[in-house]
Amino acid sequence: MPTTRRALLLAPLATPALVSPALAQAPFPDRPIRLVIGYPAGGGVDTVGRPIMQKLSERLGQPVVVENRGGANGNIAMEFMARAEPDGHTLFMGDAGNLGITHALYPSLPFDTQRDFVGVAQLTAGPSVLVVSAAVPARNLAEFVALLKARPDALNFGSAGIGSGPHLFYESWRRAAGVSMTHVPYRGTGPALQGLLAGDVHLMIGNYGVFRGAHEGGRVRVLAISSPERHPGLPDIPTVRETGTDWVLMGFNGIIAPARIPPARRQLLEDGFRAVMATPEMATQMTSMGSVAAFTTGVVLDAHMREQRAFWTRLVREANIQAE
Repeated sequence: MPTTRRALLLAPLATPALVSPALAQAPFPDRPIRLVIGYPAGGGVDTVGRPIMQKLSERLGQPVVVENRGGANGNIAMEFMARAEPDGHTLFMGDAGNLGITHALYPSLPFDTQRDFVGVAQLTAGPSVLVVSAAVPARNLAEFVALLKARPDALNFGSAGIGSGPHLFYESWRRAAGVSMTHVPYRGTGPALQGLLAGDVHLMIGNYGVFRGAHEGGRVRVLAISSPERHPGLPDIPTVRETGTDWVLMGFNGIIAPARIPPARRQLLEDGFRAVMATPEMATQMTSMGSVAAFTTGVVLDAHMREQRAFWTRLVREANIQAE
């Protein structure tokens, strides 16, 4: 299991027990907060999360240590979270893949997102971009779709893994566009991007922040964006709808905690994220990454996770997608 630590002061976590009155009343936070991410460094969640956590750290007066625990589409990290002490010092940041898709693909997981976790805050909502390597001859999405229809399965699509958010987003778009590609799953978005840059895969779908450097350097071409309207930070990128395919899909990033976190601590964290995401600086930074600062409360995130789980379960069954 690859684990990346970019800071010190990580302490092992005990098996959770019932929250005691002493825990509920103790000062919080009284030590660094561990933020677990279920993907390698450099992926979409990681790219969006780090600047947010820096601001949360400044607000709470404690370091926020980002720990990347890649593998099994984030399920390794989420199983770890289900056993974490519910004291608020260990949080998980996930995307639609973790918080909505995972149970659609893995019905027998040792954890359940609705039973073992509670929402703390949704942080962002954002479209995905469809990105091709610079070697692909298509200059726009309509040309790319025509190329795929002329050569079914001849080109490769790269994702963060079977059943990951990018994979399911691709499957949703593919069905709407009536095309087919060969899926090449990687162990995270970062490795998949390296495959795109090397020409091993031809298309990726994901948050713009992942591709920004390569796009600005002319190494990839952004063909379209999945939002209903053009993104203010990417005004020259057309929507998928503009290219003739009626397809809109928005992702999200959210923070969850072990279910037995004391309510007061959950509220303090929620308030901290609310303040961070409300700043003009954060709004500008998220827009520059192709996302949108879109705070919602933990309760609203809980409801959204239930809705996402139902939506993706239907798609997985209809497409007959099976995890490895």
